[in-house]
Amino acid sequence: MRSSDSFSHQNSRRLSLAALCGCLVIVTAILTCLMDSTSNTIASLSLQLSSYRNVSLHMVEEPNTEGQGEAAPKVPQALKENQGGKESSADAVSTSPSSTMEEKKLDESTTGNQTVPLQQQYEEKQGGGDDSSYGEACRTHWITFDRETFIDLQSLVKESRVVCDFTAPRSDTCWMDGDVRVLGKSSLVMLASPPTDRAPTHNTTWKIRPYPRKWESTMELIKELTVTVAAEPDRAPRCMVNHSVPAVFFSTGGFVGNYFHDFTDVIIPLFMTSRRFNGEVRLVVTDFNHQFMDKYQQILKQLSHYPAINLDADDRVHCFPHAHLGLFSHRALGIDSSKSPDGISMSDFRSFLRKSFSLRRAYSKEIDLRSRRKPRLLLILRKGSRSFVNEREVVRMVKGLGFKLITAGPEETKNISRFAQVVNSVDVLMGIHGAGLTNMVFLPSNATVVQIIPCCGLADGCRYIFGEPAPDMGVRYVEYEIRVAESSLAEQYPRDHEVFRNPISIQKQQGFNEFWNIFLNKQKVKLDVPRFRSTLSQVLQSIKYQK
Repeated sequence: MRSSDSFSHQNSRRLSLAALCGCLVIVTAILTCLMDSTSNTIASLSLQLSSYRNVSLHMVEEPNTEGQGEAAPKVPQALKENQGGKESSADAVSTSPSSTMEEKKLDESTTGNQTVPLQQQYEEKQGGGDDSSYGEACRTHWITFDRETFIDLQSLVKESRVVCDFTAPRSDTCWMDGDVRVLGKSSLVMLASPPTDRAPTHNTTWKIRPYPRKWESTMELIKELTVTVAAEPDRAPRCMVNHSVPAVFFSTGGFVGNYFHDFTDVIIPLFMTSRRFNGEVRLVVTDFNHQFMDKYQQILKQLSHYPAINLDADDRVHCFPHAHLGLFSHRALGIDSSKSPDGISMSDFRSFLRKSFSLRRAYSKEIDLRSRRKPRLLLILRKGSRSFVNEREVVRMVKGLGFKLITAGPEETKNISRFAQVVNSVDVLMGIHGAGLTNMVFLPSNATVVQIIPCCGLADGCRYIFGEPAPDMGVRYVEYEIRVAESSLAEQYPRDHEVFRNPISIQKQQGFNEFWNIFLNKQKVKLDVPRFRSTLSQVLQSIKYQK
């Protein structure tokens, strides 16, 4: 062997050993960093992954994180009128189809994600000397963990009592375990029993608005709650009312009072969040809306065996062993069972509704052609905007096809208990786009919902609100998009107007309020009965010729 070869070989070996040592040093630094920052890391990861699967959480103290994201569009004036506790009619939707596209993109961005992106925020190691490389390795970055990795990492988590998750796209949530004290009107929720094995960190206060539309400016109207850990537990306010069951905090502010939003933003998220307690939970409500609480009492009493607490009007100090602030929320009129506690789904929610309202029909059966039974069709009739100009003609056509027709206007839909029975008795629910179609949640499985979509360019938004949730409910969905000639807008604007050529430009140039006024507030429908008859005939045939 030549000396040059031997030297080269030995030099290469030394370089390899040096590189290996360098890698070990870097890995050690990163692992040390991870161990030191567990309280900043695993908390959000634990809570977010618990929504994927029912995993027992090790509680850790979470740093104060705002997590508010980008500014949301302004709330339309038409919506602000409904936010003072005033009940709007059940047949009006307060979410424009155009505005729902941002929400749709939000939901789609989290669909099917089997790994969880988590922003890990590390601090410089205290007393770590001047090693700048260590500090650089511990700065903010992104890491993706799968479920198996999460399970392994749980063993690294030290026991704690507060977890806050600000990473979910629709809502923020906090979980508190221990001596939880609620200071009524002050909107302060305090943990008076911090971990005994160490003193609380300097990050012991969090802010949360318990309403699941965090991307919208309506959140500014939701009362903010302060979650904190008592620096001196012995000096924490004394309990005045002791509860032996957990508490779930939520708001009845925002768009509450609109039927669609009642279910999408409160009822379904509340079911998903509190159902696992089997009624042994106390509901604590801020922005207390008496009309909402009265209207849905049959649902609320199934979720909680105890009277709800009006946080805004209670001066007492309530004490709980556990507290959950904020509601899980996944999508419009829907639940993602892969992310919900115990894997509950919309099928579970609909079963829950049938029990709450004593609904008899779980399934819409096929109709024997030899029988005299007619399929039952419920037609939601709106007043004012998005109503039928030729209502009588539509009614005659539906009856002529062979349906047993039931019509319902705003007055008939006010009593939710009675109307749920009506909806559950029919095979088809039909109406022009509006909150009245939310009643599809009471339909028996295999029934059909028919949505008539107004002009112009509203199909994607309307489909997102009522079409996409239908399969998870076990309900068929049929849509009919009207033409320009079927819209009252054809009498208000020339055919070459931007309203017809480029509807989205109205919102871009004139703002959301004007878009809302034109396409939703000013539009009525003169249905092309012969054309629509063809669509409804297919619905009838699907009911009669099922196998």
